[in-house]
Amino acid sequence: MKTLIIITGVLAVLIWIVVLLARNHRRWLERQTPTGIWQHIAGDSKTTLQFEGGPREGIYKQLTESDGKKIREFGHWASLANNLQMIIMGTDVKNHPRFGVDTVYNLLYVGPTSLKITGPDRPGVTYKKALESSKLEFDEHA
Repeated sequence: MKTLIIITGVLAVLIWIVVLLARNHRRWLERQTPTGIWQHIAGDSKTTLQFEGGPREGIYKQLTESDGKKIREFGHWASLANNLQMIIMGTDVKNHPRFGVDTVYNLLYVGPTSLKITGPDRPGVTYKKALESSKLEFDEHA
């Protein structure tokens, strides 16, 4: 009988610890925001992704530079916990299949200087926090 009471007490404490950890993790996750400038560099290809507004929604700008070509993308973003929704509102790619489509991605905060976006056309791409000098200013004449 005494052993059963001890086991029950230990289980209750463990359950309480798990609940507290989950609650703290949820609060931490709610404070996270993708707002800022992020870059992914792979070989000679560089993608700069800039989230403006925030902390939960705003506009985004993306510039992909590869083989001497630049492709711009502009749209709206919204995030909640690990979900990131992005809608392309303007792009240099003619007939882009995601133009005007609300696309959901999985957003993982890898730490204070990295985030990982997984979903259509972003297969687990990790972006590193970029310097303010990397800020994108799209010019309609560029």
